[in-house]
Amino acid sequence: MPLVPPGLVLSVNVLAGVSLLAFGTSYRLARVLSRGSAALAALPLLTAGVLVVYVFGEDGYRGNGTSRWDAYRSSGGALSSMFVLSVSLMAVCATLLVHAGLRNRARELGVTAFAGGLTADGTALARWNLGAS
Repeated sequence: MPLVPPGLVLSVNVLAGVSLLAFGTSYRLARVLSRGSAALAALPLLTAGVLVVYVFGEDGYRGNGTSRWDAYRSSGGALSSMFVLSVSLMAVCATLLVHAGLRNRARELGVTAFAGGLTADGTALARWNLGAS
């Protein structure tokens, strides 16, 4: 049985993305909560962590201990690049959220949260279009 089911990965991506989008579109909320909102950095890190555990976890379809990474490599290597880019963008987003939150920069915090929400939801949408395996 896989450690992280596909539904959990999609749910975490969507919830983190919607939360970041909601925070990013409310300048008033970003301004009021900016100092304490450096904790928002946990959302993109959670998304990246769940994605890493899912990708390197056991493939439930094969059931022989083979990871999804080994089982579903693309011939041109595009999925590897997409995976690295997704995790990297989430790490950069988390870093920028911490920086903006600690410096009390509400506008930077809102823009970064919005971009991070788009990235998380884009990852979920791409995963859904590829078909959760």
